[in-house]
Amino acid sequence: MKNVANGWCALILAATLALVGCDAADKQAASQGKVLQVGTFGVSIGFSSKQNGQDFEGYDIAVIEAVAKKLGYDRVQLTSADMTGLFGMLDSGKIETIANQVEVNDKRREKYQFSPTYIYSGAQLVVRENDNSINRIEDLKGKKLGVDVGSSKENFLRKNYPDAGITINTYEDPSVIVQDVALGRLDAYIMDRAGAQLLIASSRLPLKLAGDPVYRYQEAFPFVKTPKGDDLRGKFQQALDELSQDGTLTKLSEQWLKQDVSKEN
Repeated sequence: MKNVANGWCALILAATLALVGCDAADKQAASQGKVLQVGTFGVSIGFSSKQNGQDFEGYDIAVIEAVAKKLGYDRVQLTSADMTGLFGMLDSGKIETIANQVEVNDKRREKYQFSPTYIYSGAQLVVRENDNSINRIEDLKGKKLGVDVGSSKENFLRKNYPDAGITINTYEDPSVIVQDVALGRLDAYIMDRAGAQLLIASSRLPLKLAGDPVYRYQEAFPFVKTPKGDDLRGKFQQALDELSQDGTLTKLSEQWLKQDVSKEN
């Protein structure tokens, strides 16, 4: 009889602990509030980067936070990875969208749906300040070009210039690429035009923009093609439309990029 009583006590204790655990979990979830899960590369100066080990900052981050506020989220939870990893997390549902200069192209449209454009840009070649021999992709034959690993620009080059005689070197950190261009280890770097201007100014390296953009493109927030993704995309559309109309996007762009990339020009 004593063993039976002990058994019942153990069951009651376990149930009590389970309830306490559930209550603690509920309280923790409530304290976190409504959270928007977002992925970011986090190494793009002016768009998404960490300065002195602090939180992520830049135009992409400011825009996603403004959108989240419009939609009633309590905070944005940012997770960093390279672009290939970010899309993998988006596919698996670990994040709900990506805030890091996501270029909209036909290949990506096959798999994802996108918010309205909030960045108008172009792929820009960056070379050494004293190099006047490179102004377009065709000038890179027999030379070395740096590009962010897994980026749309890497994919564009491999698809459109497979026989151009260019050695494409991929990097995870843009700051290393520009150092290698300045030191002559690379002949050029291809990156976002607005980011290139900021990077040259902040690094104070002997670099310059070379020629016109290789191609122009638009950037937006991607979402998976599911009912949940479609619902979130619709909410983002309304929020971005409002942020564009009230001038917030222009203000944030000029604050972080020293120019207005929220409008086509």
